[in-house]
Amino acid sequence: MGISRLGHRSRDPDGVPRHWETSQSVAGDLHRRMHSALNRTRATLADARRCGVPTDHFESLCDELESAARIMDEQLLAASRLPLRIRHRTLLDLRYRIVDLERTGDRIGRTALDAAAPVAGGFEDTLRHINERLDRHVEARRELGELGS
Repeated sequence: MGISRLGHRSRDPDGVPRHWETSQSVAGDLHRRMHSALNRTRATLADARRCGVPTDHFESLCDELESAARIMDEQLLAASRLPLRIRHRTLLDLRYRIVDLERTGDRIGRTALDAAAPVAGGFEDTLRHINERLDRHVEARRELGELGS
């Protein structure tokens, strides 16, 4: 880890340059975008937990996603050091991978929240049973009417 002239660490604990937090560089933008997606996923899991959903499994999936993000940060760091022509193409490829990471994070969060929604399976079964009984009753009354005429 490098030390700046001011004595501060020039990289955060994950090994990426601290200036990526505000940098307008493509690598910095992709880094922030990826970690923003992870934060959204964690926030969605917290919402699901507040709704009573056991989130241990989803937290584990999110931990794996964070491991993938650390690998991606290493690749972003390596790409940022490449010559400009190669760097552009490499960062474009990494952008598509980050989009996949964002989609996976969104899916983890949506699945956790979906688990909070009540399952309506018993409701439909009960209504179907009631309607079948009513149909039999109506049919029996119709048959009685036909026998009486």
